[in-house]
Amino acid sequence: MQVARSFRLIAAAGVALVAVGLSGCTASGGTTNSKYVVSGGAVVTTYDQGHRKLAPEISGTDLDGNPLSLAQFEGKVIVLNFWASWCPPCRAEAPALKQVATDTHSLGVQFVGVDIRENGPSDGVHFVANQGIEYPSFADQSARIALQFHSTGIAPESPPSTLVIDRTGHIAARALGPLRVDQLRSLVTDIASESA
Repeated sequence: MQVARSFRLIAAAGVALVAVGLSGCTASGGTTNSKYVVSGGAVVTTYDQGHRKLAPEISGTDLDGNPLSLAQFEGKVIVLNFWASWCPPCRAEAPALKQVATDTHSLGVQFVGVDIRENGPSDGVHFVANQGIEYPSFADQSARIALQFHSTGIAPESPPSTLVIDRTGHIAARALGPLRVDQLRSLVTDIASESA
């Protein structure tokens, strides 16, 4: 009886600590003034304007072998989504990305994909065709682009991962896991509405 009661007290204390920890994560604080939101499987971290890291200059080729660079989209909010055709959550997330890319284009938002560690050169091409995705994607077989973000301390992880870069070229948010339409739209429109 006493042992069972002790276990219940320990469990209750553990739940309380987790609740305190999670509530502390939603408040701004620390040197980055970031906040964490867990929703629908995605973990989103946003960074206050004064505490954002400059995104690296990214260039390479698109899925058709044509030159592609983030510099092409200077002055726009860039939603950089890391994906792969072999990734089931990426397939599930693709309609949300496509929808929000259409919905926010008039706000000066540019979506760009990064197709990483693909099984074959045509797999990414077939994926975007099947999903009806019209925005460009980097071909990044070796994950070179993802590695360039490690120096910022705000790197993507396993796909799907998404970085939102503000109009000044600084990383405003990172999402790990698949984003829902409403979650992504809210995040992107908030950053697009900021004054540069």
